Amino acid sequence: MTVPNRAADIFLQAASLCREDARRRGSLIELEDGCTVLVAGDIHGHRANFSRIVSYAHLAADPSRRLVLQEIIHGPPDARTGHDRSVDLLLRAARLKVDHPEQVLFLLGNHDASQVTGGEITKDGCGVCEAFTKGVRYAFGDDGDEVLAAVGEFLLSAPLAVRTPGGVLMSHSLPCPDKADDAQVEILHRPCTLDDLRRGRSGYEWVWGRRQDAGLVDTLAEKLGVEFFVLGHYHIETGYEVICPRAAALASDSPHGCVAEFSGDEPLTSETFEAAVRRIIALR
Repeated sequence: MTVPNRAADIFLQAASLCREDARRRGSLIELEDGCTVLVAGDIHGHRANFSRIVSYAHLAADPSRRLVLQEIIHGPPDARTGHDRSVDLLLRAARLKVDHPEQVLFLLGNHDASQVTGGEITKDGCGVCEAFTKGVRYAFGDDGDEVLAAVGEFLLSAPLAVRTPGGVLMSHSLPCPDKADDAQVEILHRPCTLDDLRRGRSGYEWVWGRRQDAGLVDTLAEKLGVEFFVLGHYHIETGYEVICPRAAALASDSPHGCVAEFSGDEPLTSETFEAAVRRIIALR
């Protein structure tokens, strides 16, 4: 009998917990009342920021805390090995999900989608999906392909969005203005498949969309019953940016990275969002 790789088993456990979440409706998770939300932007292998976020969340001490993470993979080369070792952080995140299944949530991002669909993203002249694949095989040796398959299941298990009782919707991105038709809203209410993440399909638009403006945001807010959107996806040197009166974005992958902390029962505005922003370097 073949004993499954321990890391692969953890990824698969976490994937099952994501898919079987009782709060999940298709590709959307509806948070319960009484939660405090801590949401991060893209992490991309930033070890120090990830550790600070997890430590600050203090999940074991505060059952009401909900930690929302996105785009953990595709980090810089490890100084010692030269490989992308962001799988280490992804495994830590999966363990967190297993240990705190109600408290830890994920958002599917464009880097995740590219990794599971066999696509590629070029960053600083390097194909980050290929680098991640090589890094996993380096880390796990003969079990590398087994772990990669389990990573794929875990990444694909993440929802496209998480919505709070106060009307805040967190997603990696929003569809482009010329792509925001009824099909893009409908996908939130059904499971997102691998095929949905291919170019031109609804899931693809939710993780890759850019150029959002106030008109688009207002239209989506009305269709979804949302007051405010919190996104990732954008490369933001300052760590956060208010995109328009009803939407803002976070980035958590640099020394200036930020998270946002707020009551899930309350709506956000652009002003209260800025008050909710926390500099990761200052988290205690």
